Amino acid sequence: MAKQRKKKRGLNPIRLLMVVAMEFLVILGLLIICVKVFPDNPILAPLFSKKAKTPVIVLDAGHGGYDAGSTYEELYEKDVTLALVKDIGARLEANGYPVLYTRESDAVSWPANEVEDLSERVRISNESDARLFVSIHTNAAEVINGSYGYEIWGKMKEPRVEALSENILKELDSLGYSQNRGMKDQDLSPIQVLQNNKLPSILIEAGFLASENDRLYLIDDAKRKVFADKIADGIIKTLEDEKKSNSNP
Repeated sequence: MAKQRKKKRGLNPIRLLMVVAMEFLVILGLLIICVKVFPDNPILAPLFSKKAKTPVIVLDAGHGGYDAGSTYEELYEKDVTLALVKDIGARLEANGYPVLYTRESDAVSWPANEVEDLSERVRISNESDARLFVSIHTNAAEVINGSYGYEIWGKMKEPRVEALSENILKELDSLGYSQNRGMKDQDLSPIQVLQNNKLPSILIEAGFLASENDRLYLIDDAKRKVFADKIADGIIKTLEDEKKSNSNP
């Protein structure tokens, strides 16, 4: 009598898929629990928390495109601010802080209209989910009186804005570059990119192009980079101080 051969049953593809899916969910759940229990684990934490915890800074190079800003002979504010912003951004990103730029070249994506220009910069900031907004400009007024120096505008009644401004000014003071003209409250003279901005926001006037001292410093690539690094260092200190404060209830 011939022996009956038992037919081998293959695995049901749907059942196999369900088993794999269940195993994946179990592993994922265990990883999440481990991250919650051991948040400082150097292997697991980056998988879930690095992107969410990394601060983001919006950097705004004043003027651009159709709008040259303040000028001195053939030197345009829009070019100086863009160079500064790129240097600041490079320093921040090198230290692990992602940057969003309102513009990265002289070409601008908005119409040649000042109101729409400023509104678009604010929109970019408000939709960024960032932590801070920093706008870079050079000064133009009071040149007849031989004015020079740097200053910071912001809503100085807000503690985070005040702390950011103080940290940056302290860094800049260490350069001995020019005169510290202090912190200016934008509530006394509203500035659109600050007034309508939802983020803690400041506008830095880096110097006067009409001032020989300021101008020669800002157009020197090496000196400008040091100036930009100090601004970045002030931003980084602010973010690190906030992190420490949040971790110590």
